[in-house]
Amino acid sequence: MRFIAEEKYVKVHGRTLFEEGTRYLGYSCSGIEFFFEGSRVEAELWSNASDVDDNRKAWLAVFVDDENEPARRIKVDKEEGKYLLYEGAAARRTKIRLVKYSEASEAKLGIRAIITDSASQPESVPDRDRRIEFIGDSITCGYGAEGKLTDLAFTTAEENPWEAYAAKTARALGADFNLISWSGIGIISSYTEGDRPNDGWLMPSLYKYTDKAMDLTLGNKKPELWDSRHFVPDLIVINLGTNDHSYVKNIPERAEVFGKSYNAFVRQVYQANPSAKILCTLGVM
Repeated sequence: MRFIAEEKYVKVHGRTLFEEGTRYLGYSCSGIEFFFEGSRVEAELWSNASDVDDNRKAWLAVFVDDENEPARRIKVDKEEGKYLLYEGAAARRTKIRLVKYSEASEAKLGIRAIITDSASQPESVPDRDRRIEFIGDSITCGYGAEGKLTDLAFTTAEENPWEAYAAKTARALGADFNLISWSGIGIISSYTEGDRPNDGWLMPSLYKYTDKAMDLTLGNKKPELWDSRHFVPDLIVINLGTNDHSYVKNIPERAEVFGKSYNAFVRQVYQANPSAKILCTLGVM
């Protein structure tokens, strides 16, 4: 059976765009999850692979049943292609979860279709009782999580958001989760080595959209606003400020601007999610 990743067939994880039958994955740990009766699953995938170098290609992990380690990790290195996700020894009821390992600032990924050897329709996976939203930067994305300490060159092959603190926390609590994360991002300045704010991409402007970067990649001039009813979190964890510090540098005037802007962002998040508790955190970096 061939089907598209619409919500009557699959459970959607994360903020994703769905256009003309394609489910576009930008953010770390975004993906889909479903049950099927069979022994083989393939996916027709899209990526803007030709727009990025080999170290920045999109990566997709395949989880089978409730295993915590992926059965397969796929480097999506073609614009259009068919990829084997799973092949078992015999037909059975199997749960498949696809998780984007590379982050939103790098190569994009789209699920055109899923193909199984089953004659029956797939089934979506039930929601969990708890829901958490994490808003963060490289720490949340799992930037360099599998790299060597002495290797300073970034590659998406070494990213692993599934084993970063946010996703591990959600799994420990048995919660569904969304990640809105982008390496190097801040509230008033993303990471900079200069003396001027790096304000090209900032979290307050990204947060109100489903996936602004994906929309721009697809040529959509009016990015889709996020409808918070799609995912109503019980808890929101904000882990931002590390990159702002590269600009603020303990300068009082800049620190005051950061404080006011951080306060405004928390209010923005609360207004979009009035039933959620908000936990404001800061990492040890």
